[in-house]
Amino acid sequence: MSTLEREQGIILDTQSELDRREKNERRDPTFKGFLIGCFNRQRRQQRRTDSNTHYETDWYDTKLLVMALALLLLSAADAGMTMTLLNNGAVEVNPFMNFLLNHSTHTFIYTKLALTSVCIIVLVTHYHSKIFNTLRVAILLIFALFIYSALVIYEILLLLYN
Repeated sequence: MSTLEREQGIILDTQSELDRREKNERRDPTFKGFLIGCFNRQRRQQRRTDSNTHYETDWYDTKLLVMALALLLLSAADAGMTMTLLNNGAVEVNPFMNFLLNHSTHTFIYTKLALTSVCIIVLVTHYHSKIFNTLRVAILLIFALFIYSALVIYEILLLLYN
């Protein structure tokens, strides 16, 4: 068998393998795969330990759920206390939220909770990532929890002393 025949055989084998792969890719997302993934969670940690890039899991710690719910509850408390403070004569200094307040109270509350919810979802799904390869998103989530807690405490003090 000549070298040319061997090379042509290799090319034909490679071409047939490429043709086979193009027809049905097992890694393509499907609805069936989504349903299976919803009830059969398996990825709990990074697949390869040598990789420092972002990775997603489909199984999260309970502490992450508690932090996310605490942030959402603090956001709702902030919205409620903001409305109470505004009824007592305070002024909203955030121009975007002030615009929403001038439009409607319901719009203000729904938008505030929706924006907070979307941010929480993004932070939770990227929990294991780093921002600019320096700051872990987990730290950012904890920082947001402390900031919201301080804001709610500040609003409580405003309600008590005014």
